[in-house]
Amino acid sequence: MTVPAYGDMFPKLLLVDPSRTAEPRLLRALHLAGIATAPVGGDITGLKLFGACVVADPAEEWDQLRPWVRAVLAFGADAWNSTLAVLSVDGPRFAPGASVTSTGDRTITVLGCTDLRDDAPTDSMLADALSSAQDAAGLSWGCGGSSAARFR
Repeated sequence: MTVPAYGDMFPKLLLVDPSRTAEPRLLRALHLAGIATAPVGGDITGLKLFGACVVADPAEEWDQLRPWVRAVLAFGADAWNSTLAVLSVDGPRFAPGASVTSTGDRTITVLGCTDLRDDAPTDSMLADALSSAQDAAGLSWGCGGSSAARFR
């Protein structure tokens, strides 16, 4: 079964979370970062994401989202590998904090973050990863970019 994407349909920031099992945690972090209107989980009816879109598989949405995306935050090795494949980029092996830049028709930065199913990423680590991704995507305060690590 395909899990639908949700969020801004013209996103500068793409969040790739293949498991989608830790969504409440992700949404809470997105809310604290100023990207999500509410820290809800489960029923996302009425939830708005500013400048960001969450997908399980970037290949399924890439044709539609490609013109807008400037940065990708990949949660875990599966997300990292699928994102690099979509971008046709040979990059380093996945590691939390890893980054690679695609220089195709425009620059897209891919950042790696620990899989949300793991207990490893603390709220602080998640906030830092989102802040780095916001900066790479060029999201400012007015379009969902509070740079969470700076405003905790």
